[in-house]
Amino acid sequence: MSTPLVALEGFWLAQAMKYSSWLYPTVEMVHLWGIGMLFGSVVLMDLRVLGVAKVIDFSALSRLGVTVSVVGFGLAVLTGSLLFITHASELIASSLFVIKMCLIFLLLCNAVLLRMRDPLSRLTQLQAVISLLGWASVIGLGRWLAYV
Repeated sequence: MSTPLVALEGFWLAQAMKYSSWLYPTVEMVHLWGIGMLFGSVVLMDLRVLGVAKVIDFSALSRLGVTVSVVGFGLAVLTGSLLFITHASELIASSLFVIKMCLIFLLLCNAVLLRMRDPLSRLTQLQAVISLLGWASVIGLGRWLAYV
């Protein structure tokens, strides 16, 4: 066990999360809200890129979707960090956790590139499919972490 990780787990907030009967579940609930906001908006925007609901103006949907995605991602990162410090040593040792974090990084890069491209190109459509499958995989990996 690495000393910085032990220090994180010993931090007062990590200890409060670990031993409080309400704090950890509350943070986990807000984490799920953030994930829901992020994934819901990603699904809508990616489906629109793939040609679903062409009557919806893409730029208006994108403005709203990006805002909701950013807020959801921010909530997920903040609360995920709190959940992490409670079990840092265990999570860092998990290949599922490492894969999940790498996938999140790659999907963020994909999202930035998606915003720079023509929403009607074939490459953008491929990126939308990757986004849908990738974010669904991140959610799946997060759930597996609780049981593996």
